[in-house]
Amino acid sequence: MGFKNFRFQVILRVLLIVFTVFLFFRLDFKASLFATQVAVGVLIAAQTVALILYIERTTDRLIKFLNTIKYDDFSEVFSSRGEGKVFDELYQRYNEVIRKFRDIRSEKEATTQYYQAVIQHIGIGILTFKKSGEIQLINNAAKRLLQVPHLLHVEQLRANAPQLVAQLQTLPAGQSVVLQLKHAKERVPVSLFVVDLVMRGEDFRLASLQNIQKELEEKEMEAWQNLIRVLTHEIMNSVTPISSLAGSVAADIDDYLKAQPGSVLQLQREETEDMGLALQTIERRSQGLVRFVQDFRSLARVPVPQKHFFEVGEMLKELQTLFQEECNQENIQVSFQCQPQTLQVLADRQLVEQVLINLLKNAIHALADQKDKLLQIDAFPDMDSRVVLQVSDNGSGIAEEAIEQIFLPFYTTKPTGTGIGLSLSRQIMRLHNGSLTVHSELGIGTTFTMRF
Repeated sequence: MGFKNFRFQVILRVLLIVFTVFLFFRLDFKASLFATQVAVGVLIAAQTVALILYIERTTDRLIKFLNTIKYDDFSEVFSSRGEGKVFDELYQRYNEVIRKFRDIRSEKEATTQYYQAVIQHIGIGILTFKKSGEIQLINNAAKRLLQVPHLLHVEQLRANAPQLVAQLQTLPAGQSVVLQLKHAKERVPVSLFVVDLVMRGEDFRLASLQNIQKELEEKEMEAWQNLIRVLTHEIMNSVTPISSLAGSVAADIDDYLKAQPGSVLQLQREETEDMGLALQTIERRSQGLVRFVQDFRSLARVPVPQKHFFEVGEMLKELQTLFQEECNQENIQVSFQCQPQTLQVLADRQLVEQVLINLLKNAIHALADQKDKLLQIDAFPDMDSRVVLQVSDNGSGIAEEAIEQIFLPFYTTKPTGTGIGLSLSRQIMRLHNGSLTVHSELGIGTTFTMRF
């Protein structure tokens, strides 16, 4: 048994106290031994205090262990001091509990980091804030949607998005609303959904922000395609036989007139000729209507893109050659810029060229009444490394009420337009998982943006 053994130390100290007490009373309170008896009494008191302090000293490690848990400081290690088997086992249990807490904290930190990484990388914007408006968490998707590098308080958004701030604070929990957010030169439809949370007795509000422009465009285009399929099917079924019958009757009348002798009454002949002309007109207009319907069928029959990588700069050079003569005749200063020159995109080149040709023709038409005519085509990667193509002109611009409709099938501002060019162009971009948007100001100009 070691000298530091707790049991040995307690027994030894108790025996010393007993011996000293025995000695104290052995002196029998004799006057000649008064000083000795006082010294022995003081020794008894000192030994008692020492025993108490020694026993209390064993609780120091228990207090240190509890403080380790209280302050989450799990770096402490309790080693054996030779105080006996019981204390060795007690310190071993202390170390096991500390290791367990350390493992739990490490697992908790790893889980927290994992969820933080997930939240920061998901495509839906996440925003949590206190009732006072103080931001607790904002992920990268929300920063991109709100166009802020960092955010400390909800009120910082009021200057650019007052409607969003109002809805964040007043929208009932569990409900959603669609808002328009200004994103650079564009307006983006965003779905806002909020829920209320309570954590550690404090109220929080969690808001999710999702760009639903692609979903709205898909649903809109799907609805128009279904309508076009129905209309073209019914119109073609009705017009085709009319055109065929009108042509047959007109041919029969013409044969009849040629076969009749000259004795046929002139009046009867003129009436028959008028009937023939009317039927020919019906046939001609029916054929025109058939061609018209076939044009609109293209909206519902866009081919699946055959994607491959190609250089954007090379495509722009060919388009510049294609439109150079027309631009010279119209006195249009045209500029084609591609940065970097090696910029590539994964897309169907023919379909992309078709979209650009539509946009360039629209821009040339918009510049018809301008004095200083400028047309610019830019290609570059955006902050998210997505390829962007922009067609800009300094024409008369598009009225705000017309901007909401220019991508609708059949809508056109041109006297001879069909109203399918921009609708078809947006559908082509949608099939590329991209977007086609417009920004325009009256008297300043228009910019169409293709984003892949």
